[in-house]
Amino acid sequence: MHWQPFRGTAPSTMTIHSASFPDVSDSWPMKDEVTRELNAVDKALKADPQLMPPMVKKDASGDVTLTCQHSWSEQAFATRPAVVAWRTRLVPTALALYAIQNPLDEHLPDGTRMDSNSRQWFIHANDAIGIRSRARVLAVLAENYLRNDIDNVWVSLASGAAIPVLEALRNAHLDGQKVHLTLVDYDPVSLQWAKKMVVAEGLKIGEQVTILERNLIHALIRSDALVQELGEGHVELVDALGIFEYFNDTDAVTFLKHVLRLIKPGGAIVVSNMLTSSPQIDFALRCIGWTPIFPRTLQQLQDIHLAAGIAVENVTVIVPKDGVYAVMEIRVG
Repeated sequence: MHWQPFRGTAPSTMTIHSASFPDVSDSWPMKDEVTRELNAVDKALKADPQLMPPMVKKDASGDVTLTCQHSWSEQAFATRPAVVAWRTRLVPTALALYAIQNPLDEHLPDGTRMDSNSRQWFIHANDAIGIRSRARVLAVLAENYLRNDIDNVWVSLASGAAIPVLEALRNAHLDGQKVHLTLVDYDPVSLQWAKKMVVAEGLKIGEQVTILERNLIHALIRSDALVQELGEGHVELVDALGIFEYFNDTDAVTFLKHVLRLIKPGGAIVVSNMLTSSPQIDFALRCIGWTPIFPRTLQQLQDIHLAAGIAVENVTVIVPKDGVYAVMEIRVG
């Protein structure tokens, strides 16, 4: 794929491209109407920074309640039962992304039936489009590092259900028999879902795929335990699409330093981070109330990889046309 020129504001030393991908939202009904609705909510929240996200509480019996702290959230959840179930039962686990990556499914992973009002948001919300587009970027980049004429090692950090990884293998025409995947996540429920997805792709647990339940804070930031476990310098590709923005700057630098030790010369790590300029960012963080993250500017992302000792010329950044995430391809010489 040929990347397109990036027309936004970026550090002059950074190599950055734009990208455009087809998406289910392109042809699904009511796109303009839903987009206007979401933009209006986002605009109202930007006008009042004091409005707080909804609160989710679980009592001793395990019952979960959702308390909205402003009218925009109340209106958002009032007629969308699948969004309520998604927010209270699945966020912030990786399974929350399943409904976004597969918005045409009839049920959420917990069995809740998808209603039409909720489906419109899972399809047309800008952050949902961005989550799907960053996965498409990963699929394109994977072809640069994984080849069908060698045995490849791919490590997916905070893999969740591994949907982007498995889609990349399928859509990039990579032979799954030639790729050994290691899926690493802290959430056992998401990893169980990943096992189902792996088997459905015809891959074998223990042969082509290894499942590791690990906490990356403990294993790749507070220590290098995962580097010691997996071994240094033998991995073609590491992806961390959904975890980088959960680390503060200091932890993000340490994370990169440790992960780079896994990668062999000629390999790469692919990470993504929500941009501070992401459209509808206030809707995502303060109406829906996604778990707190660290959105960043392109300059801040460059500062992090420079602090990790990564030369500017070894980094390429791709920003899909939706403008939600920056995807960084960090190459190892």
